[in-house]
Amino acid sequence: MCAYWIGCRVSLDCGGLGHFQGIISSVDLSDHSITLKDPFQNGVPCKVKQTTLRGNDILDLTILEKKSEIEASRAKSAETDQSTVLEVKKPKTRQNVKRQISKEQKNYDSDGGGYVGAASGVDTKKSGNGGREVGFQPLMSLMLEKQGFRTSPKKEVRSRTPNNRNAAMGATTPNKRDRFRKDEDCFSPSVFDMNEEFDFEKNLAMFDKEGVMAEIDQKLSNKPDIIRLVDCNIRKPEPKYRHDENVLGNQVMNCRQIETGEVMETEYSTDAGLIVPAISLSMRERLLNVLSDHGFDISKQAELMGRAATDLCLQLLGGAHRLAANNAHQLPLAVILCGASKSAVYGLSTARHLAGHGVRTQVYLPETMGRHQSPQLEQELRLYRLTGGKVVTKAKDLPSISVDAVVNALEDEEMCFQQRIQPWHRGAVAWAQNLKAPVLAIDPPPEIPVLVPRRSLVGLLPLAQPAQCGQLFLANLGVPKNLFKEVGIKYTSPFGSKFVIPLYPCS
Repeated sequence: MCAYWIGCRVSLDCGGLGHFQGIISSVDLSDHSITLKDPFQNGVPCKVKQTTLRGNDILDLTILEKKSEIEASRAKSAETDQSTVLEVKKPKTRQNVKRQISKEQKNYDSDGGGYVGAASGVDTKKSGNGGREVGFQPLMSLMLEKQGFRTSPKKEVRSRTPNNRNAAMGATTPNKRDRFRKDEDCFSPSVFDMNEEFDFEKNLAMFDKEGVMAEIDQKLSNKPDIIRLVDCNIRKPEPKYRHDENVLGNQVMNCRQIETGEVMETEYSTDAGLIVPAISLSMRERLLNVLSDHGFDISKQAELMGRAATDLCLQLLGGAHRLAANNAHQLPLAVILCGASKSAVYGLSTARHLAGHGVRTQVYLPETMGRHQSPQLEQELRLYRLTGGKVVTKAKDLPSISVDAVVNALEDEEMCFQQRIQPWHRGAVAWAQNLKAPVLAIDPPPEIPVLVPRRSLVGLLPLAQPAQCGQLFLANLGVPKNLFKEVGIKYTSPFGSKFVIPLYPCS
């Protein structure tokens, strides 16, 4: 009994597993299973040669071709391949295809094609008139593929009773007839075209956005004003704000809170729009004397200037990326160049603060300065040596590679020209110019620098610095406003919530 079904082409409806088509190679009644050869799942060829399906998973089974029909078609195709006679076929139309389908259906019914139940696997049913009842009609896709058309493997035409069989074959209502009028190339893609990749970039390049928008504008130009108004009033995206920008008050202020009583051409502004005027050298000298009289000496100023310079230098070194705990094997190196002025005190304080952050530091202090060191400089040098940092006295001992930042504290406004001609000054400048490391200048003089810095840090109020000094920053030294008042300066702090603020030259 099982041998009768072997070799037939069947279609199995397995519910959630999908539809399977193939030729039966074996039937196991004890295990209630069917093995298909060269199977198709949902119209797509399977990667395996055979697949076995159990009877519990099979909902419906339809015989598409018998074994004799398959062998006859194979023999006919073999004869056609060996024949040299040229066969001329008539052009295929949809009506001819329908007629051919009806003829094949009649032949199928006359041959006794039956329904095999999914549960038993071999049982058949007989209708009341003595003939075999067809449970499912052969797939429309198989019929159309024989005629040379492409269809979807999921589309099936079923006839449940002999009365409505003619309706399924062509005598249908207009709604059903419309199904056959659809374009097969659009609604019934070929199985073999599924693996082709769609080129999105190529199709997107074919879209002319400017041409389409120009066409829309041309159409709207002749429309009433109300239609054009609706089209133009498209909601614009909201502006984006920075993390330090106020959403409500984003207008830049232009407020002058500091008045020095001097007429200076150079003025600076902050990010908040506050005006910070530059002062002259004489005004700054008087302010330093007042601070010294009230106990605000160079040691207190050096502590705050070193703290501010450390913040700027850490930014130049890379911040948290270079000073992370898992990056201790390649800590950055900063070289501090010190001279014989009070800027050297600021530089040693900066070196001490940098060492406290884990930065490798090295101080250049010329040996000729040993005889002219001030008490404040000796004190800062003694504190720095406690950090374990290195101190060199000759320019040739400075490192030539792996320098991440240079802090310039060689000169000040009092003796800058005399210091620039000294050998120790020229040697240090020549060494720094051969490096690619960024330079931070601490309290530079208001002259064109010989070592161009990226940033410059000043305290109290700025001098008229040239543009070659780079980005200018002002440090908050915590000087009471009444001390500014003693020298005739009306002072209001421009720092706000920050300790160091950038200054921009006013045009």
